[in-house]
Amino acid sequence: MKRAGLGLVGTALLAWACTGGPESLPPPTIVGVEPASLPVNAKDEDVTVRFDARYAVAVDYGAEKVDARMGSGRVWVDDQEAAVTRFDPTGVAIATVPRGLGAGAHAVRLRLDDGREAVAEGALTLSPPGKEDVDPPILADGGVLIATDGGPIEQCRDAGVCNEEDGGEPQDAGPGPEDPMREGDITAYVFDSIEGTRVSKVAFDITVRAQGPRAEHFQGSVELIASRGTVKPAKIGPCDAGVCDATIVMDAPAGNVHLNAVDSFGVGGESNTFRLEPK
Repeated sequence: MKRAGLGLVGTALLAWACTGGPESLPPPTIVGVEPASLPVNAKDEDVTVRFDARYAVAVDYGAEKVDARMGSGRVWVDDQEAAVTRFDPTGVAIATVPRGLGAGAHAVRLRLDDGREAVAEGALTLSPPGKEDVDPPILADGGVLIATDGGPIEQCRDAGVCNEEDGGEPQDAGPGPEDPMREGDITAYVFDSIEGTRVSKVAFDITVRAQGPRAEHFQGSVELIASRGTVKPAKIGPCDAGVCDATIVMDAPAGNVHLNAVDSFGVGGESNTFRLEPK
């Protein structure tokens, strides 16, 4: 059975050799670019180019060995060459996006060592700073929105103790810890710094802190969104006095990543950028 298998490979190689060289092989095909969109001039952002390619093989019939002639490759975005940080000839190239490219759609070009090329027109979109390329995710936890202030109204002339006989101006005592959160109570979320390199599919701890006039009252949950790949759990909470501690697992190709936290009112915050490496 082993010799029969080698015979089939030898026939395929002979068919290639008769045509005169590697130019008889079909060109590679780019099947995807991840992520498909990034901010303009984002520092050290990587893209993953996934491709299909066929290669020539050499057969040693005496030793019964098959040697697939696979090399490396290069990547361009438009006419600017990208620095390749990882190249797997079976179908994955990771490259750092060149700085200085303008906003809009850009072509991604892959060239193998033997000169064969593939181009994906408009595969990478660069957006101006502050512009969202996609609609924000729909959050499952809508919370409770109170349009009016539920706190008590008291009449006081001064900062002293109020009583029914005091004829001063009405003053709003404000909501307490048990009152529902309202729009504007939380103004942002801040991540504790995520230091060092993290490993894909290996759990690590994060802390997210609510900011705003009622940050210490916040006991809800927030959605987590990864800049590349996935993060689990996708929602963390309940938080304790505005502090959300969680253990998460990320799954994404090697490169720089960051996390976003968003609550039910659309208020969000972004972590620092950190490196993610394969397990």
